[in-house]
Amino acid sequence: MKKLAKSFAIIGLSALFIAGCGAPEESESTDKTPAAQPAAAPEKNEEDQKTTDQEKANEEGLIRIMEQNIAYTVNGEQKEETAFLKYNDNQNYSMYVLPGYELSAEEPNKDVLMWTEDDSLFMRIELLPADAEWDLVEENSKAQLAAVGPEVKEAQTPEDPFFTNAWAMETKSGSDIVTTYLIKNEEQPLKLTLFTKEDADHRNAFMEMAKTILAENK
Repeated sequence: MKKLAKSFAIIGLSALFIAGCGAPEESESTDKTPAAQPAAAPEKNEEDQKTTDQEKANEEGLIRIMEQNIAYTVNGEQKEETAFLKYNDNQNYSMYVLPGYELSAEEPNKDVLMWTEDDSLFMRIELLPADAEWDLVEENSKAQLAAVGPEVKEAQTPEDPFFTNAWAMETKSGSDIVTTYLIKNEEQPLKLTLFTKEDADHRNAFMEMAKTILAENK
């Protein structure tokens, strides 16, 4: 897809062995509406039906509305826009995506959230299993970063509950910046790899959208 991503694809073969399928296990369902469909509601009136069409249920029975405002920064400029709920069936999750960005499957167990104006600016999303061996995942992530740039150093994590116990490393190659975050969340561990540039810093926008990732029931 991009020249920096090629080196990740080669080394990433070992990550598939480490992380396994990365998709949440299928849970037993009762007679609830499948998460990939709008939550069902009794036919009452037009207004009730309109509300139903704008709602989506996840595996815990929570309701996700179809849009939400997200505040973020790009190159230090503060912005706020309405993001829309997108469902990804490659790894079976939903997330809110800001205008100007596109979510698509890259390969099994890996998706890409890309800035549509420049596809060299993107975030790779990998859902990891709950029993991921973090020492091995960290080692593999460092090797992937080292294949991009010779100097791999610790990156700062935002002061946000989403990043509690998170692991972050970064490297550079010319003006290109590659940052990897390992989100060690017991409910949904994630590996996020961000490809940005010194003059096009979309890291905050990517991370604000990543915070909305929620695994869905199959």
